[in-house]
Amino acid sequence: MKFRKYIKFLTQKNFLINYSIALGLIILLLSVTFLWLRISTHHGQMLSVPDFSGMTVKQATQIAKNKRLKIKIIDSVYNGIGKRGTIIDQNPPPDIKVKENRRIFVTIKSVLPKIIKMPDFIHSTLVQAKADIETYGLRIVKLTYEPSIFDNVVLKQKYKNADIKPGSDIPQGSEIELVLGKSQNLGNTITPDIYGLTLEEAELESADFMLNIGTVLYDETIVSSADSINAKVIRQRPKPGVVFKPGEQIDVWMSLNADSIK
Repeated sequence: MKFRKYIKFLTQKNFLINYSIALGLIILLLSVTFLWLRISTHHGQMLSVPDFSGMTVKQATQIAKNKRLKIKIIDSVYNGIGKRGTIIDQNPPPDIKVKENRRIFVTIKSVLPKIIKMPDFIHSTLVQAKADIETYGLRIVKLTYEPSIFDNVVLKQKYKNADIKPGSDIPQGSEIELVLGKSQNLGNTITPDIYGLTLEEAELESADFMLNIGTVLYDETIVSSADSINAKVIRQRPKPGVVFKPGEQIDVWMSLNADSIK
């Protein structure tokens, strides 16, 4: 008797309607739960960092957005390898696994050089000036000498063959001439071994010996500005160890082929 009443209750229209609604709500709740779990699990997955080198910031930002990453510019340089206006360095590097929304810090090669204030090297020794000038991103490309009671002390600093006062605006990476003092007792120097050095390294090494880099000749392996930056000295004239007067020049031949060193 009770079983019949139970069956009759289960087959009532109101019960079936309520049961169907309850079952539908359970299915909907389970579907939403599984969807949320899928999204939350996907949220924490590790992503591979793309290689942004050579891209503009706009291009890199769009790709990063599609990969659920972010681009942040931390520096810009005027000199260096790469096309102006593009990314030349990034951190983390390509293919490293990171979490989504991670910031990728990039350095771009600027279209225009950064303007800095010309430092004051007057009365500094050549050694001091050489060490400090690198920190400002400038280059010593010529040393000249004038009579003085102080040897190798900076008497003048020049930019584009004209005196430049400390504090003047100057593009970073500019080529600077230093006029040094020379007494009768300064004596001679010898040519250093600059084989295998880049042009900038050769300039710095020559300055240590109170000499200049003179004529620079490039071979057929050099086809771009980036090549010229990476090229190495394969020949120098005079050769290492030759007695020279301070301020004289060393001519160099540059190549990307290290086997061409003579």
